[in-house]
Order: sequence, then C-alpha cells, then structure tokens
Amino acid sequence: MSATRGDTPELSLHLRSLAGLDLVGAAPPLVRVEPVRERVVVVSASSPLAQEVFLDRCQQDGVPVVVRPSGGGAVLLAPGVVVASVLARRQPHEAFPEAIFRRYVGAAGAALAACGAPPTAMRGISDLCIDDRKVAGSSLRLWRDRFLFQMSLLHDPDLSLLERYLPLPTRMPAYRQGRPHALFVTSLVASGCRVSEAALLGELERHLRRALDEQGR
Repeated sequence: MSATRGDTPELSLHLRSLAGLDLVGAAPPLVRVEPVRERVVVVSASSPLAQEVFLDRCQQDGVPVVVRPSGGGAVLLAPGVVVASVLARRQPHEAFPEAIFRRYVGAAGAALAACGAPPTAMRGISDLCIDDRKVAGSSLRLWRDRFLFQMSLLHDPDLSLLERYLPLPTRMPAYRQGRPHALFVTSLVASGCRVSEAALLGELERHLRRALDEQGR
C-alpha cells in the first residue's frame, strides 16, 4: 500500500478537505474548521511510511493514507477529531515558523479555554497539551508569500485507534519521554470537558479568525 499524493479524483471531497489538498492553490485569507467523518491517516511528503504507519492494517481496514501539503509526522483522523486550517499571507516578522505556531496554537488554546477545557500549554514544537498529554497537533507549509497552518484537535475520538494504525513515531518531542500513544494523548472529553462538537467548532473558528485579523491578513 502506498500513500495518495496530490488532489486526485479518487479521494472524496471530505478527505481532500481534511488533508488540505484543495488549499494549495487557494487564495488567502481563509479559515476552515470541520469535523472528521471517516478514518484517514495523513502524512507529510517526508514521512517514512514504513516506519510511521501500519500500512498493512490500513489496507486491511480500508483506511486511506494521504499526503498533506504541510510537514510533520503521521496523524490519524477519525470521527471525534476536529480539523482546522488557516491559509494566510506571511508578514515580515514571520520569516520563521515559531511566530506562526505561537499565534495560531495560542488561538486554539484560547478557544478551548472558552469551551471550559482545563488549562492548556504549547509544548514541543507545536503541540497543544493539557498537563503533559497532547490534545492537538499542528503543522505548517511555508511559501514565499503565504503559509498554510493545519491542526487536528481531539474532541472525543476512539483513542485506541492510534495504536492500531500508528507505531511510535521515529521522531518524538522530549516531553513525550517515549510514552506510548495511550499515555501520551488525551481528548477534551477524557479530560473532563463536555463541550459539544458544534460549540467547539464555533469557538475554534472564532478564535482563529480573530488571530488572523490581528495578524493583519
């Protein structure tokens, strides 16, 4: 089994949207927040598939593997996950990824606070965590004049699916300390936040749009 690369007709509109394939040629500014409705493993172009994904299990279960435009490691998207994308023009002070991650991961943290979630903090390069458990991950694609920020946030998915489709990543942030998925990630619901999916989508979009407006587009 290999990964699907590019915006091909064999992918559903939903999968194209989740992976952000339709955003590569889109015009900024744009904010999109949507719930995941089917399982898909999303990887970056540089991901070593054989080490990052259990390809045989994906094939057995009919789970597609799709290459997204941005970087980072392999991600499992499944019902209960919310995906957010921001396409914006780069500002002069955003020559490096750190400023972009701080702005938009911080906006996501503010959205979770508005939903009544426990306190969050950015850890590693761009993870959003509750205590030392990852609740959201993000990645970035930089062009000369614009960027694409992508985030997946764990609202209430079946976290056991991570063990089925994803081995331990080849590269891990120091704060993970080698923990397996079950001891490393959490979800909003598992952490005690009972926000509805609709309310979460609304707050996340509102805070990301505010961050975009403050950036100056």
